[in-house]
Amino acid sequence: MFDLLTEIGLDAETLAEADSSTRLRADLALSSVETTDLQLELTARFGLAVNLWDTEDYTLGQLAELAGAAVSR
Repeated sequence: MFDLLTEIGLDAETLAEADSSTRLRADLALSSVETTDLQLELTARFGLAVNLWDTEDYTLGQLAELAGAAVSR
């Protein structure tokens, strides 16, 4: 997940301090472009249909679990 976030433009220094409980909006402050890019990449790479614009502020751990479950199907 960290590699994907770096690819969409997040700073490696910011991600160095992130862990599985890090939230996308509250902690990483994803921009609208980064949120859209991440959602598209999750769908393209993992077949994961997740709405990152939902009211839930997903954690990196939640996304990793969802991606893992999508791949194992």
